[in-house]
Amino acid sequence: MHAFSWKHDELVHEPAYNTHARRIFPFPGVEEPFWGGAWVAVDPGETITPHAHDEKEIFFIVTGQGRWRLGDEVREVGYGDTLYMTPFVEHDLTNTGTERLVFVSIWWGGAEAVAKERAQWAERLGVAPEQPEQPEQPEQAEPTEAAAAEGTR
Repeated sequence: MHAFSWKHDELVHEPAYNTHARRIFPFPGVEEPFWGGAWVAVDPGETITPHAHDEKEIFFIVTGQGRWRLGDEVREVGYGDTLYMTPFVEHDLTNTGTERLVFVSIWWGGAEAVAKERAQWAERLGVAPEQPEQPEQPEQAEPTEAAAAEGTR
């Protein structure tokens, strides 16, 4: 059986996102999957740093209330709401309440995760990973005597 617990004062400040969080992985004794997740808290009056990424992402709001922005759309959110972040669309979440806004974030499908998963499956199946085709290089002409002399100055 694998389980972990956390308390609000154990969350780590993540200044890049202006949040406090507890990443789910690494999870002792569990192989890391090709998705990521975290428990996340946003302090009252604070906004998650606006950002976009290539992963798909879902927030499950556990406590608190806020204003979610995805691109040009804005929606009030609270307990029980599930929010889907479209890849490459800028988003943020502002805590509009008087207590911490807490949610679980799950993300998957980014280029890095997909590449790792394909490499792992190739290794498990004994298949050599595909190598990108190299473009043919044009043959280089021998330098003329004048060009060779020019290069020695």
